Amino acid sequence: MQLEMPQDTATDMTTLAIDLSDTEQLHQASNLPHAPQDNLLVVDAAQVPLSGGTDAAYGEVRWRTLINSCSEKSRDMVLGIAEFEPHGRLLPHRHDPAEFYFGLEGSGIVTIDGTPHEMRPGIAIYVPANAEHDTQAGPDGLRFAYGFAEASFEQITYRFSAQT
Repeated sequence: MQLEMPQDTATDMTTLAIDLSDTEQLHQASNLPHAPQDNLLVVDAAQVPLSGGTDAAYGEVRWRTLINSCSEKSRDMVLGIAEFEPHGRLLPHRHDPAEFYFGLEGSGIVTIDGTPHEMRPGIAIYVPANAEHDTQAGPDGLRFAYGFAEASFEQITYRFSAQT
């Protein structure tokens, strides 16, 4: 698809209208069927409910899974948003696939194999496969995008480290 912008809106992206008639708008993580054409998918993160935050075994993190496989359509990646209240945590864990984080709001520390890394808007972090990692949000909380080159979030096994 090629976009053409009138000259008077070339610098004002807020007035740009994109024809989304060949895509499907999705509003729930459990409602991810294939798009009608070209396997396109559009998800409004604000409409996807939060999960998590209720099991002390992994910390206080909550998340929104935006792109994921479902029974109707296999996808080849997982994309979501992790959200932490002030000083919220995701406890030390490992999983087989590599993962990325991309900071959206707030700040915190992501520790990978014992080395702390600052997380804030605009920071990208690569977490190697099977590396132990955890997250500690700062005083204003933290939001970051995360992703895996895997078909389904539900197939990723999180192995939490023993707490002492």
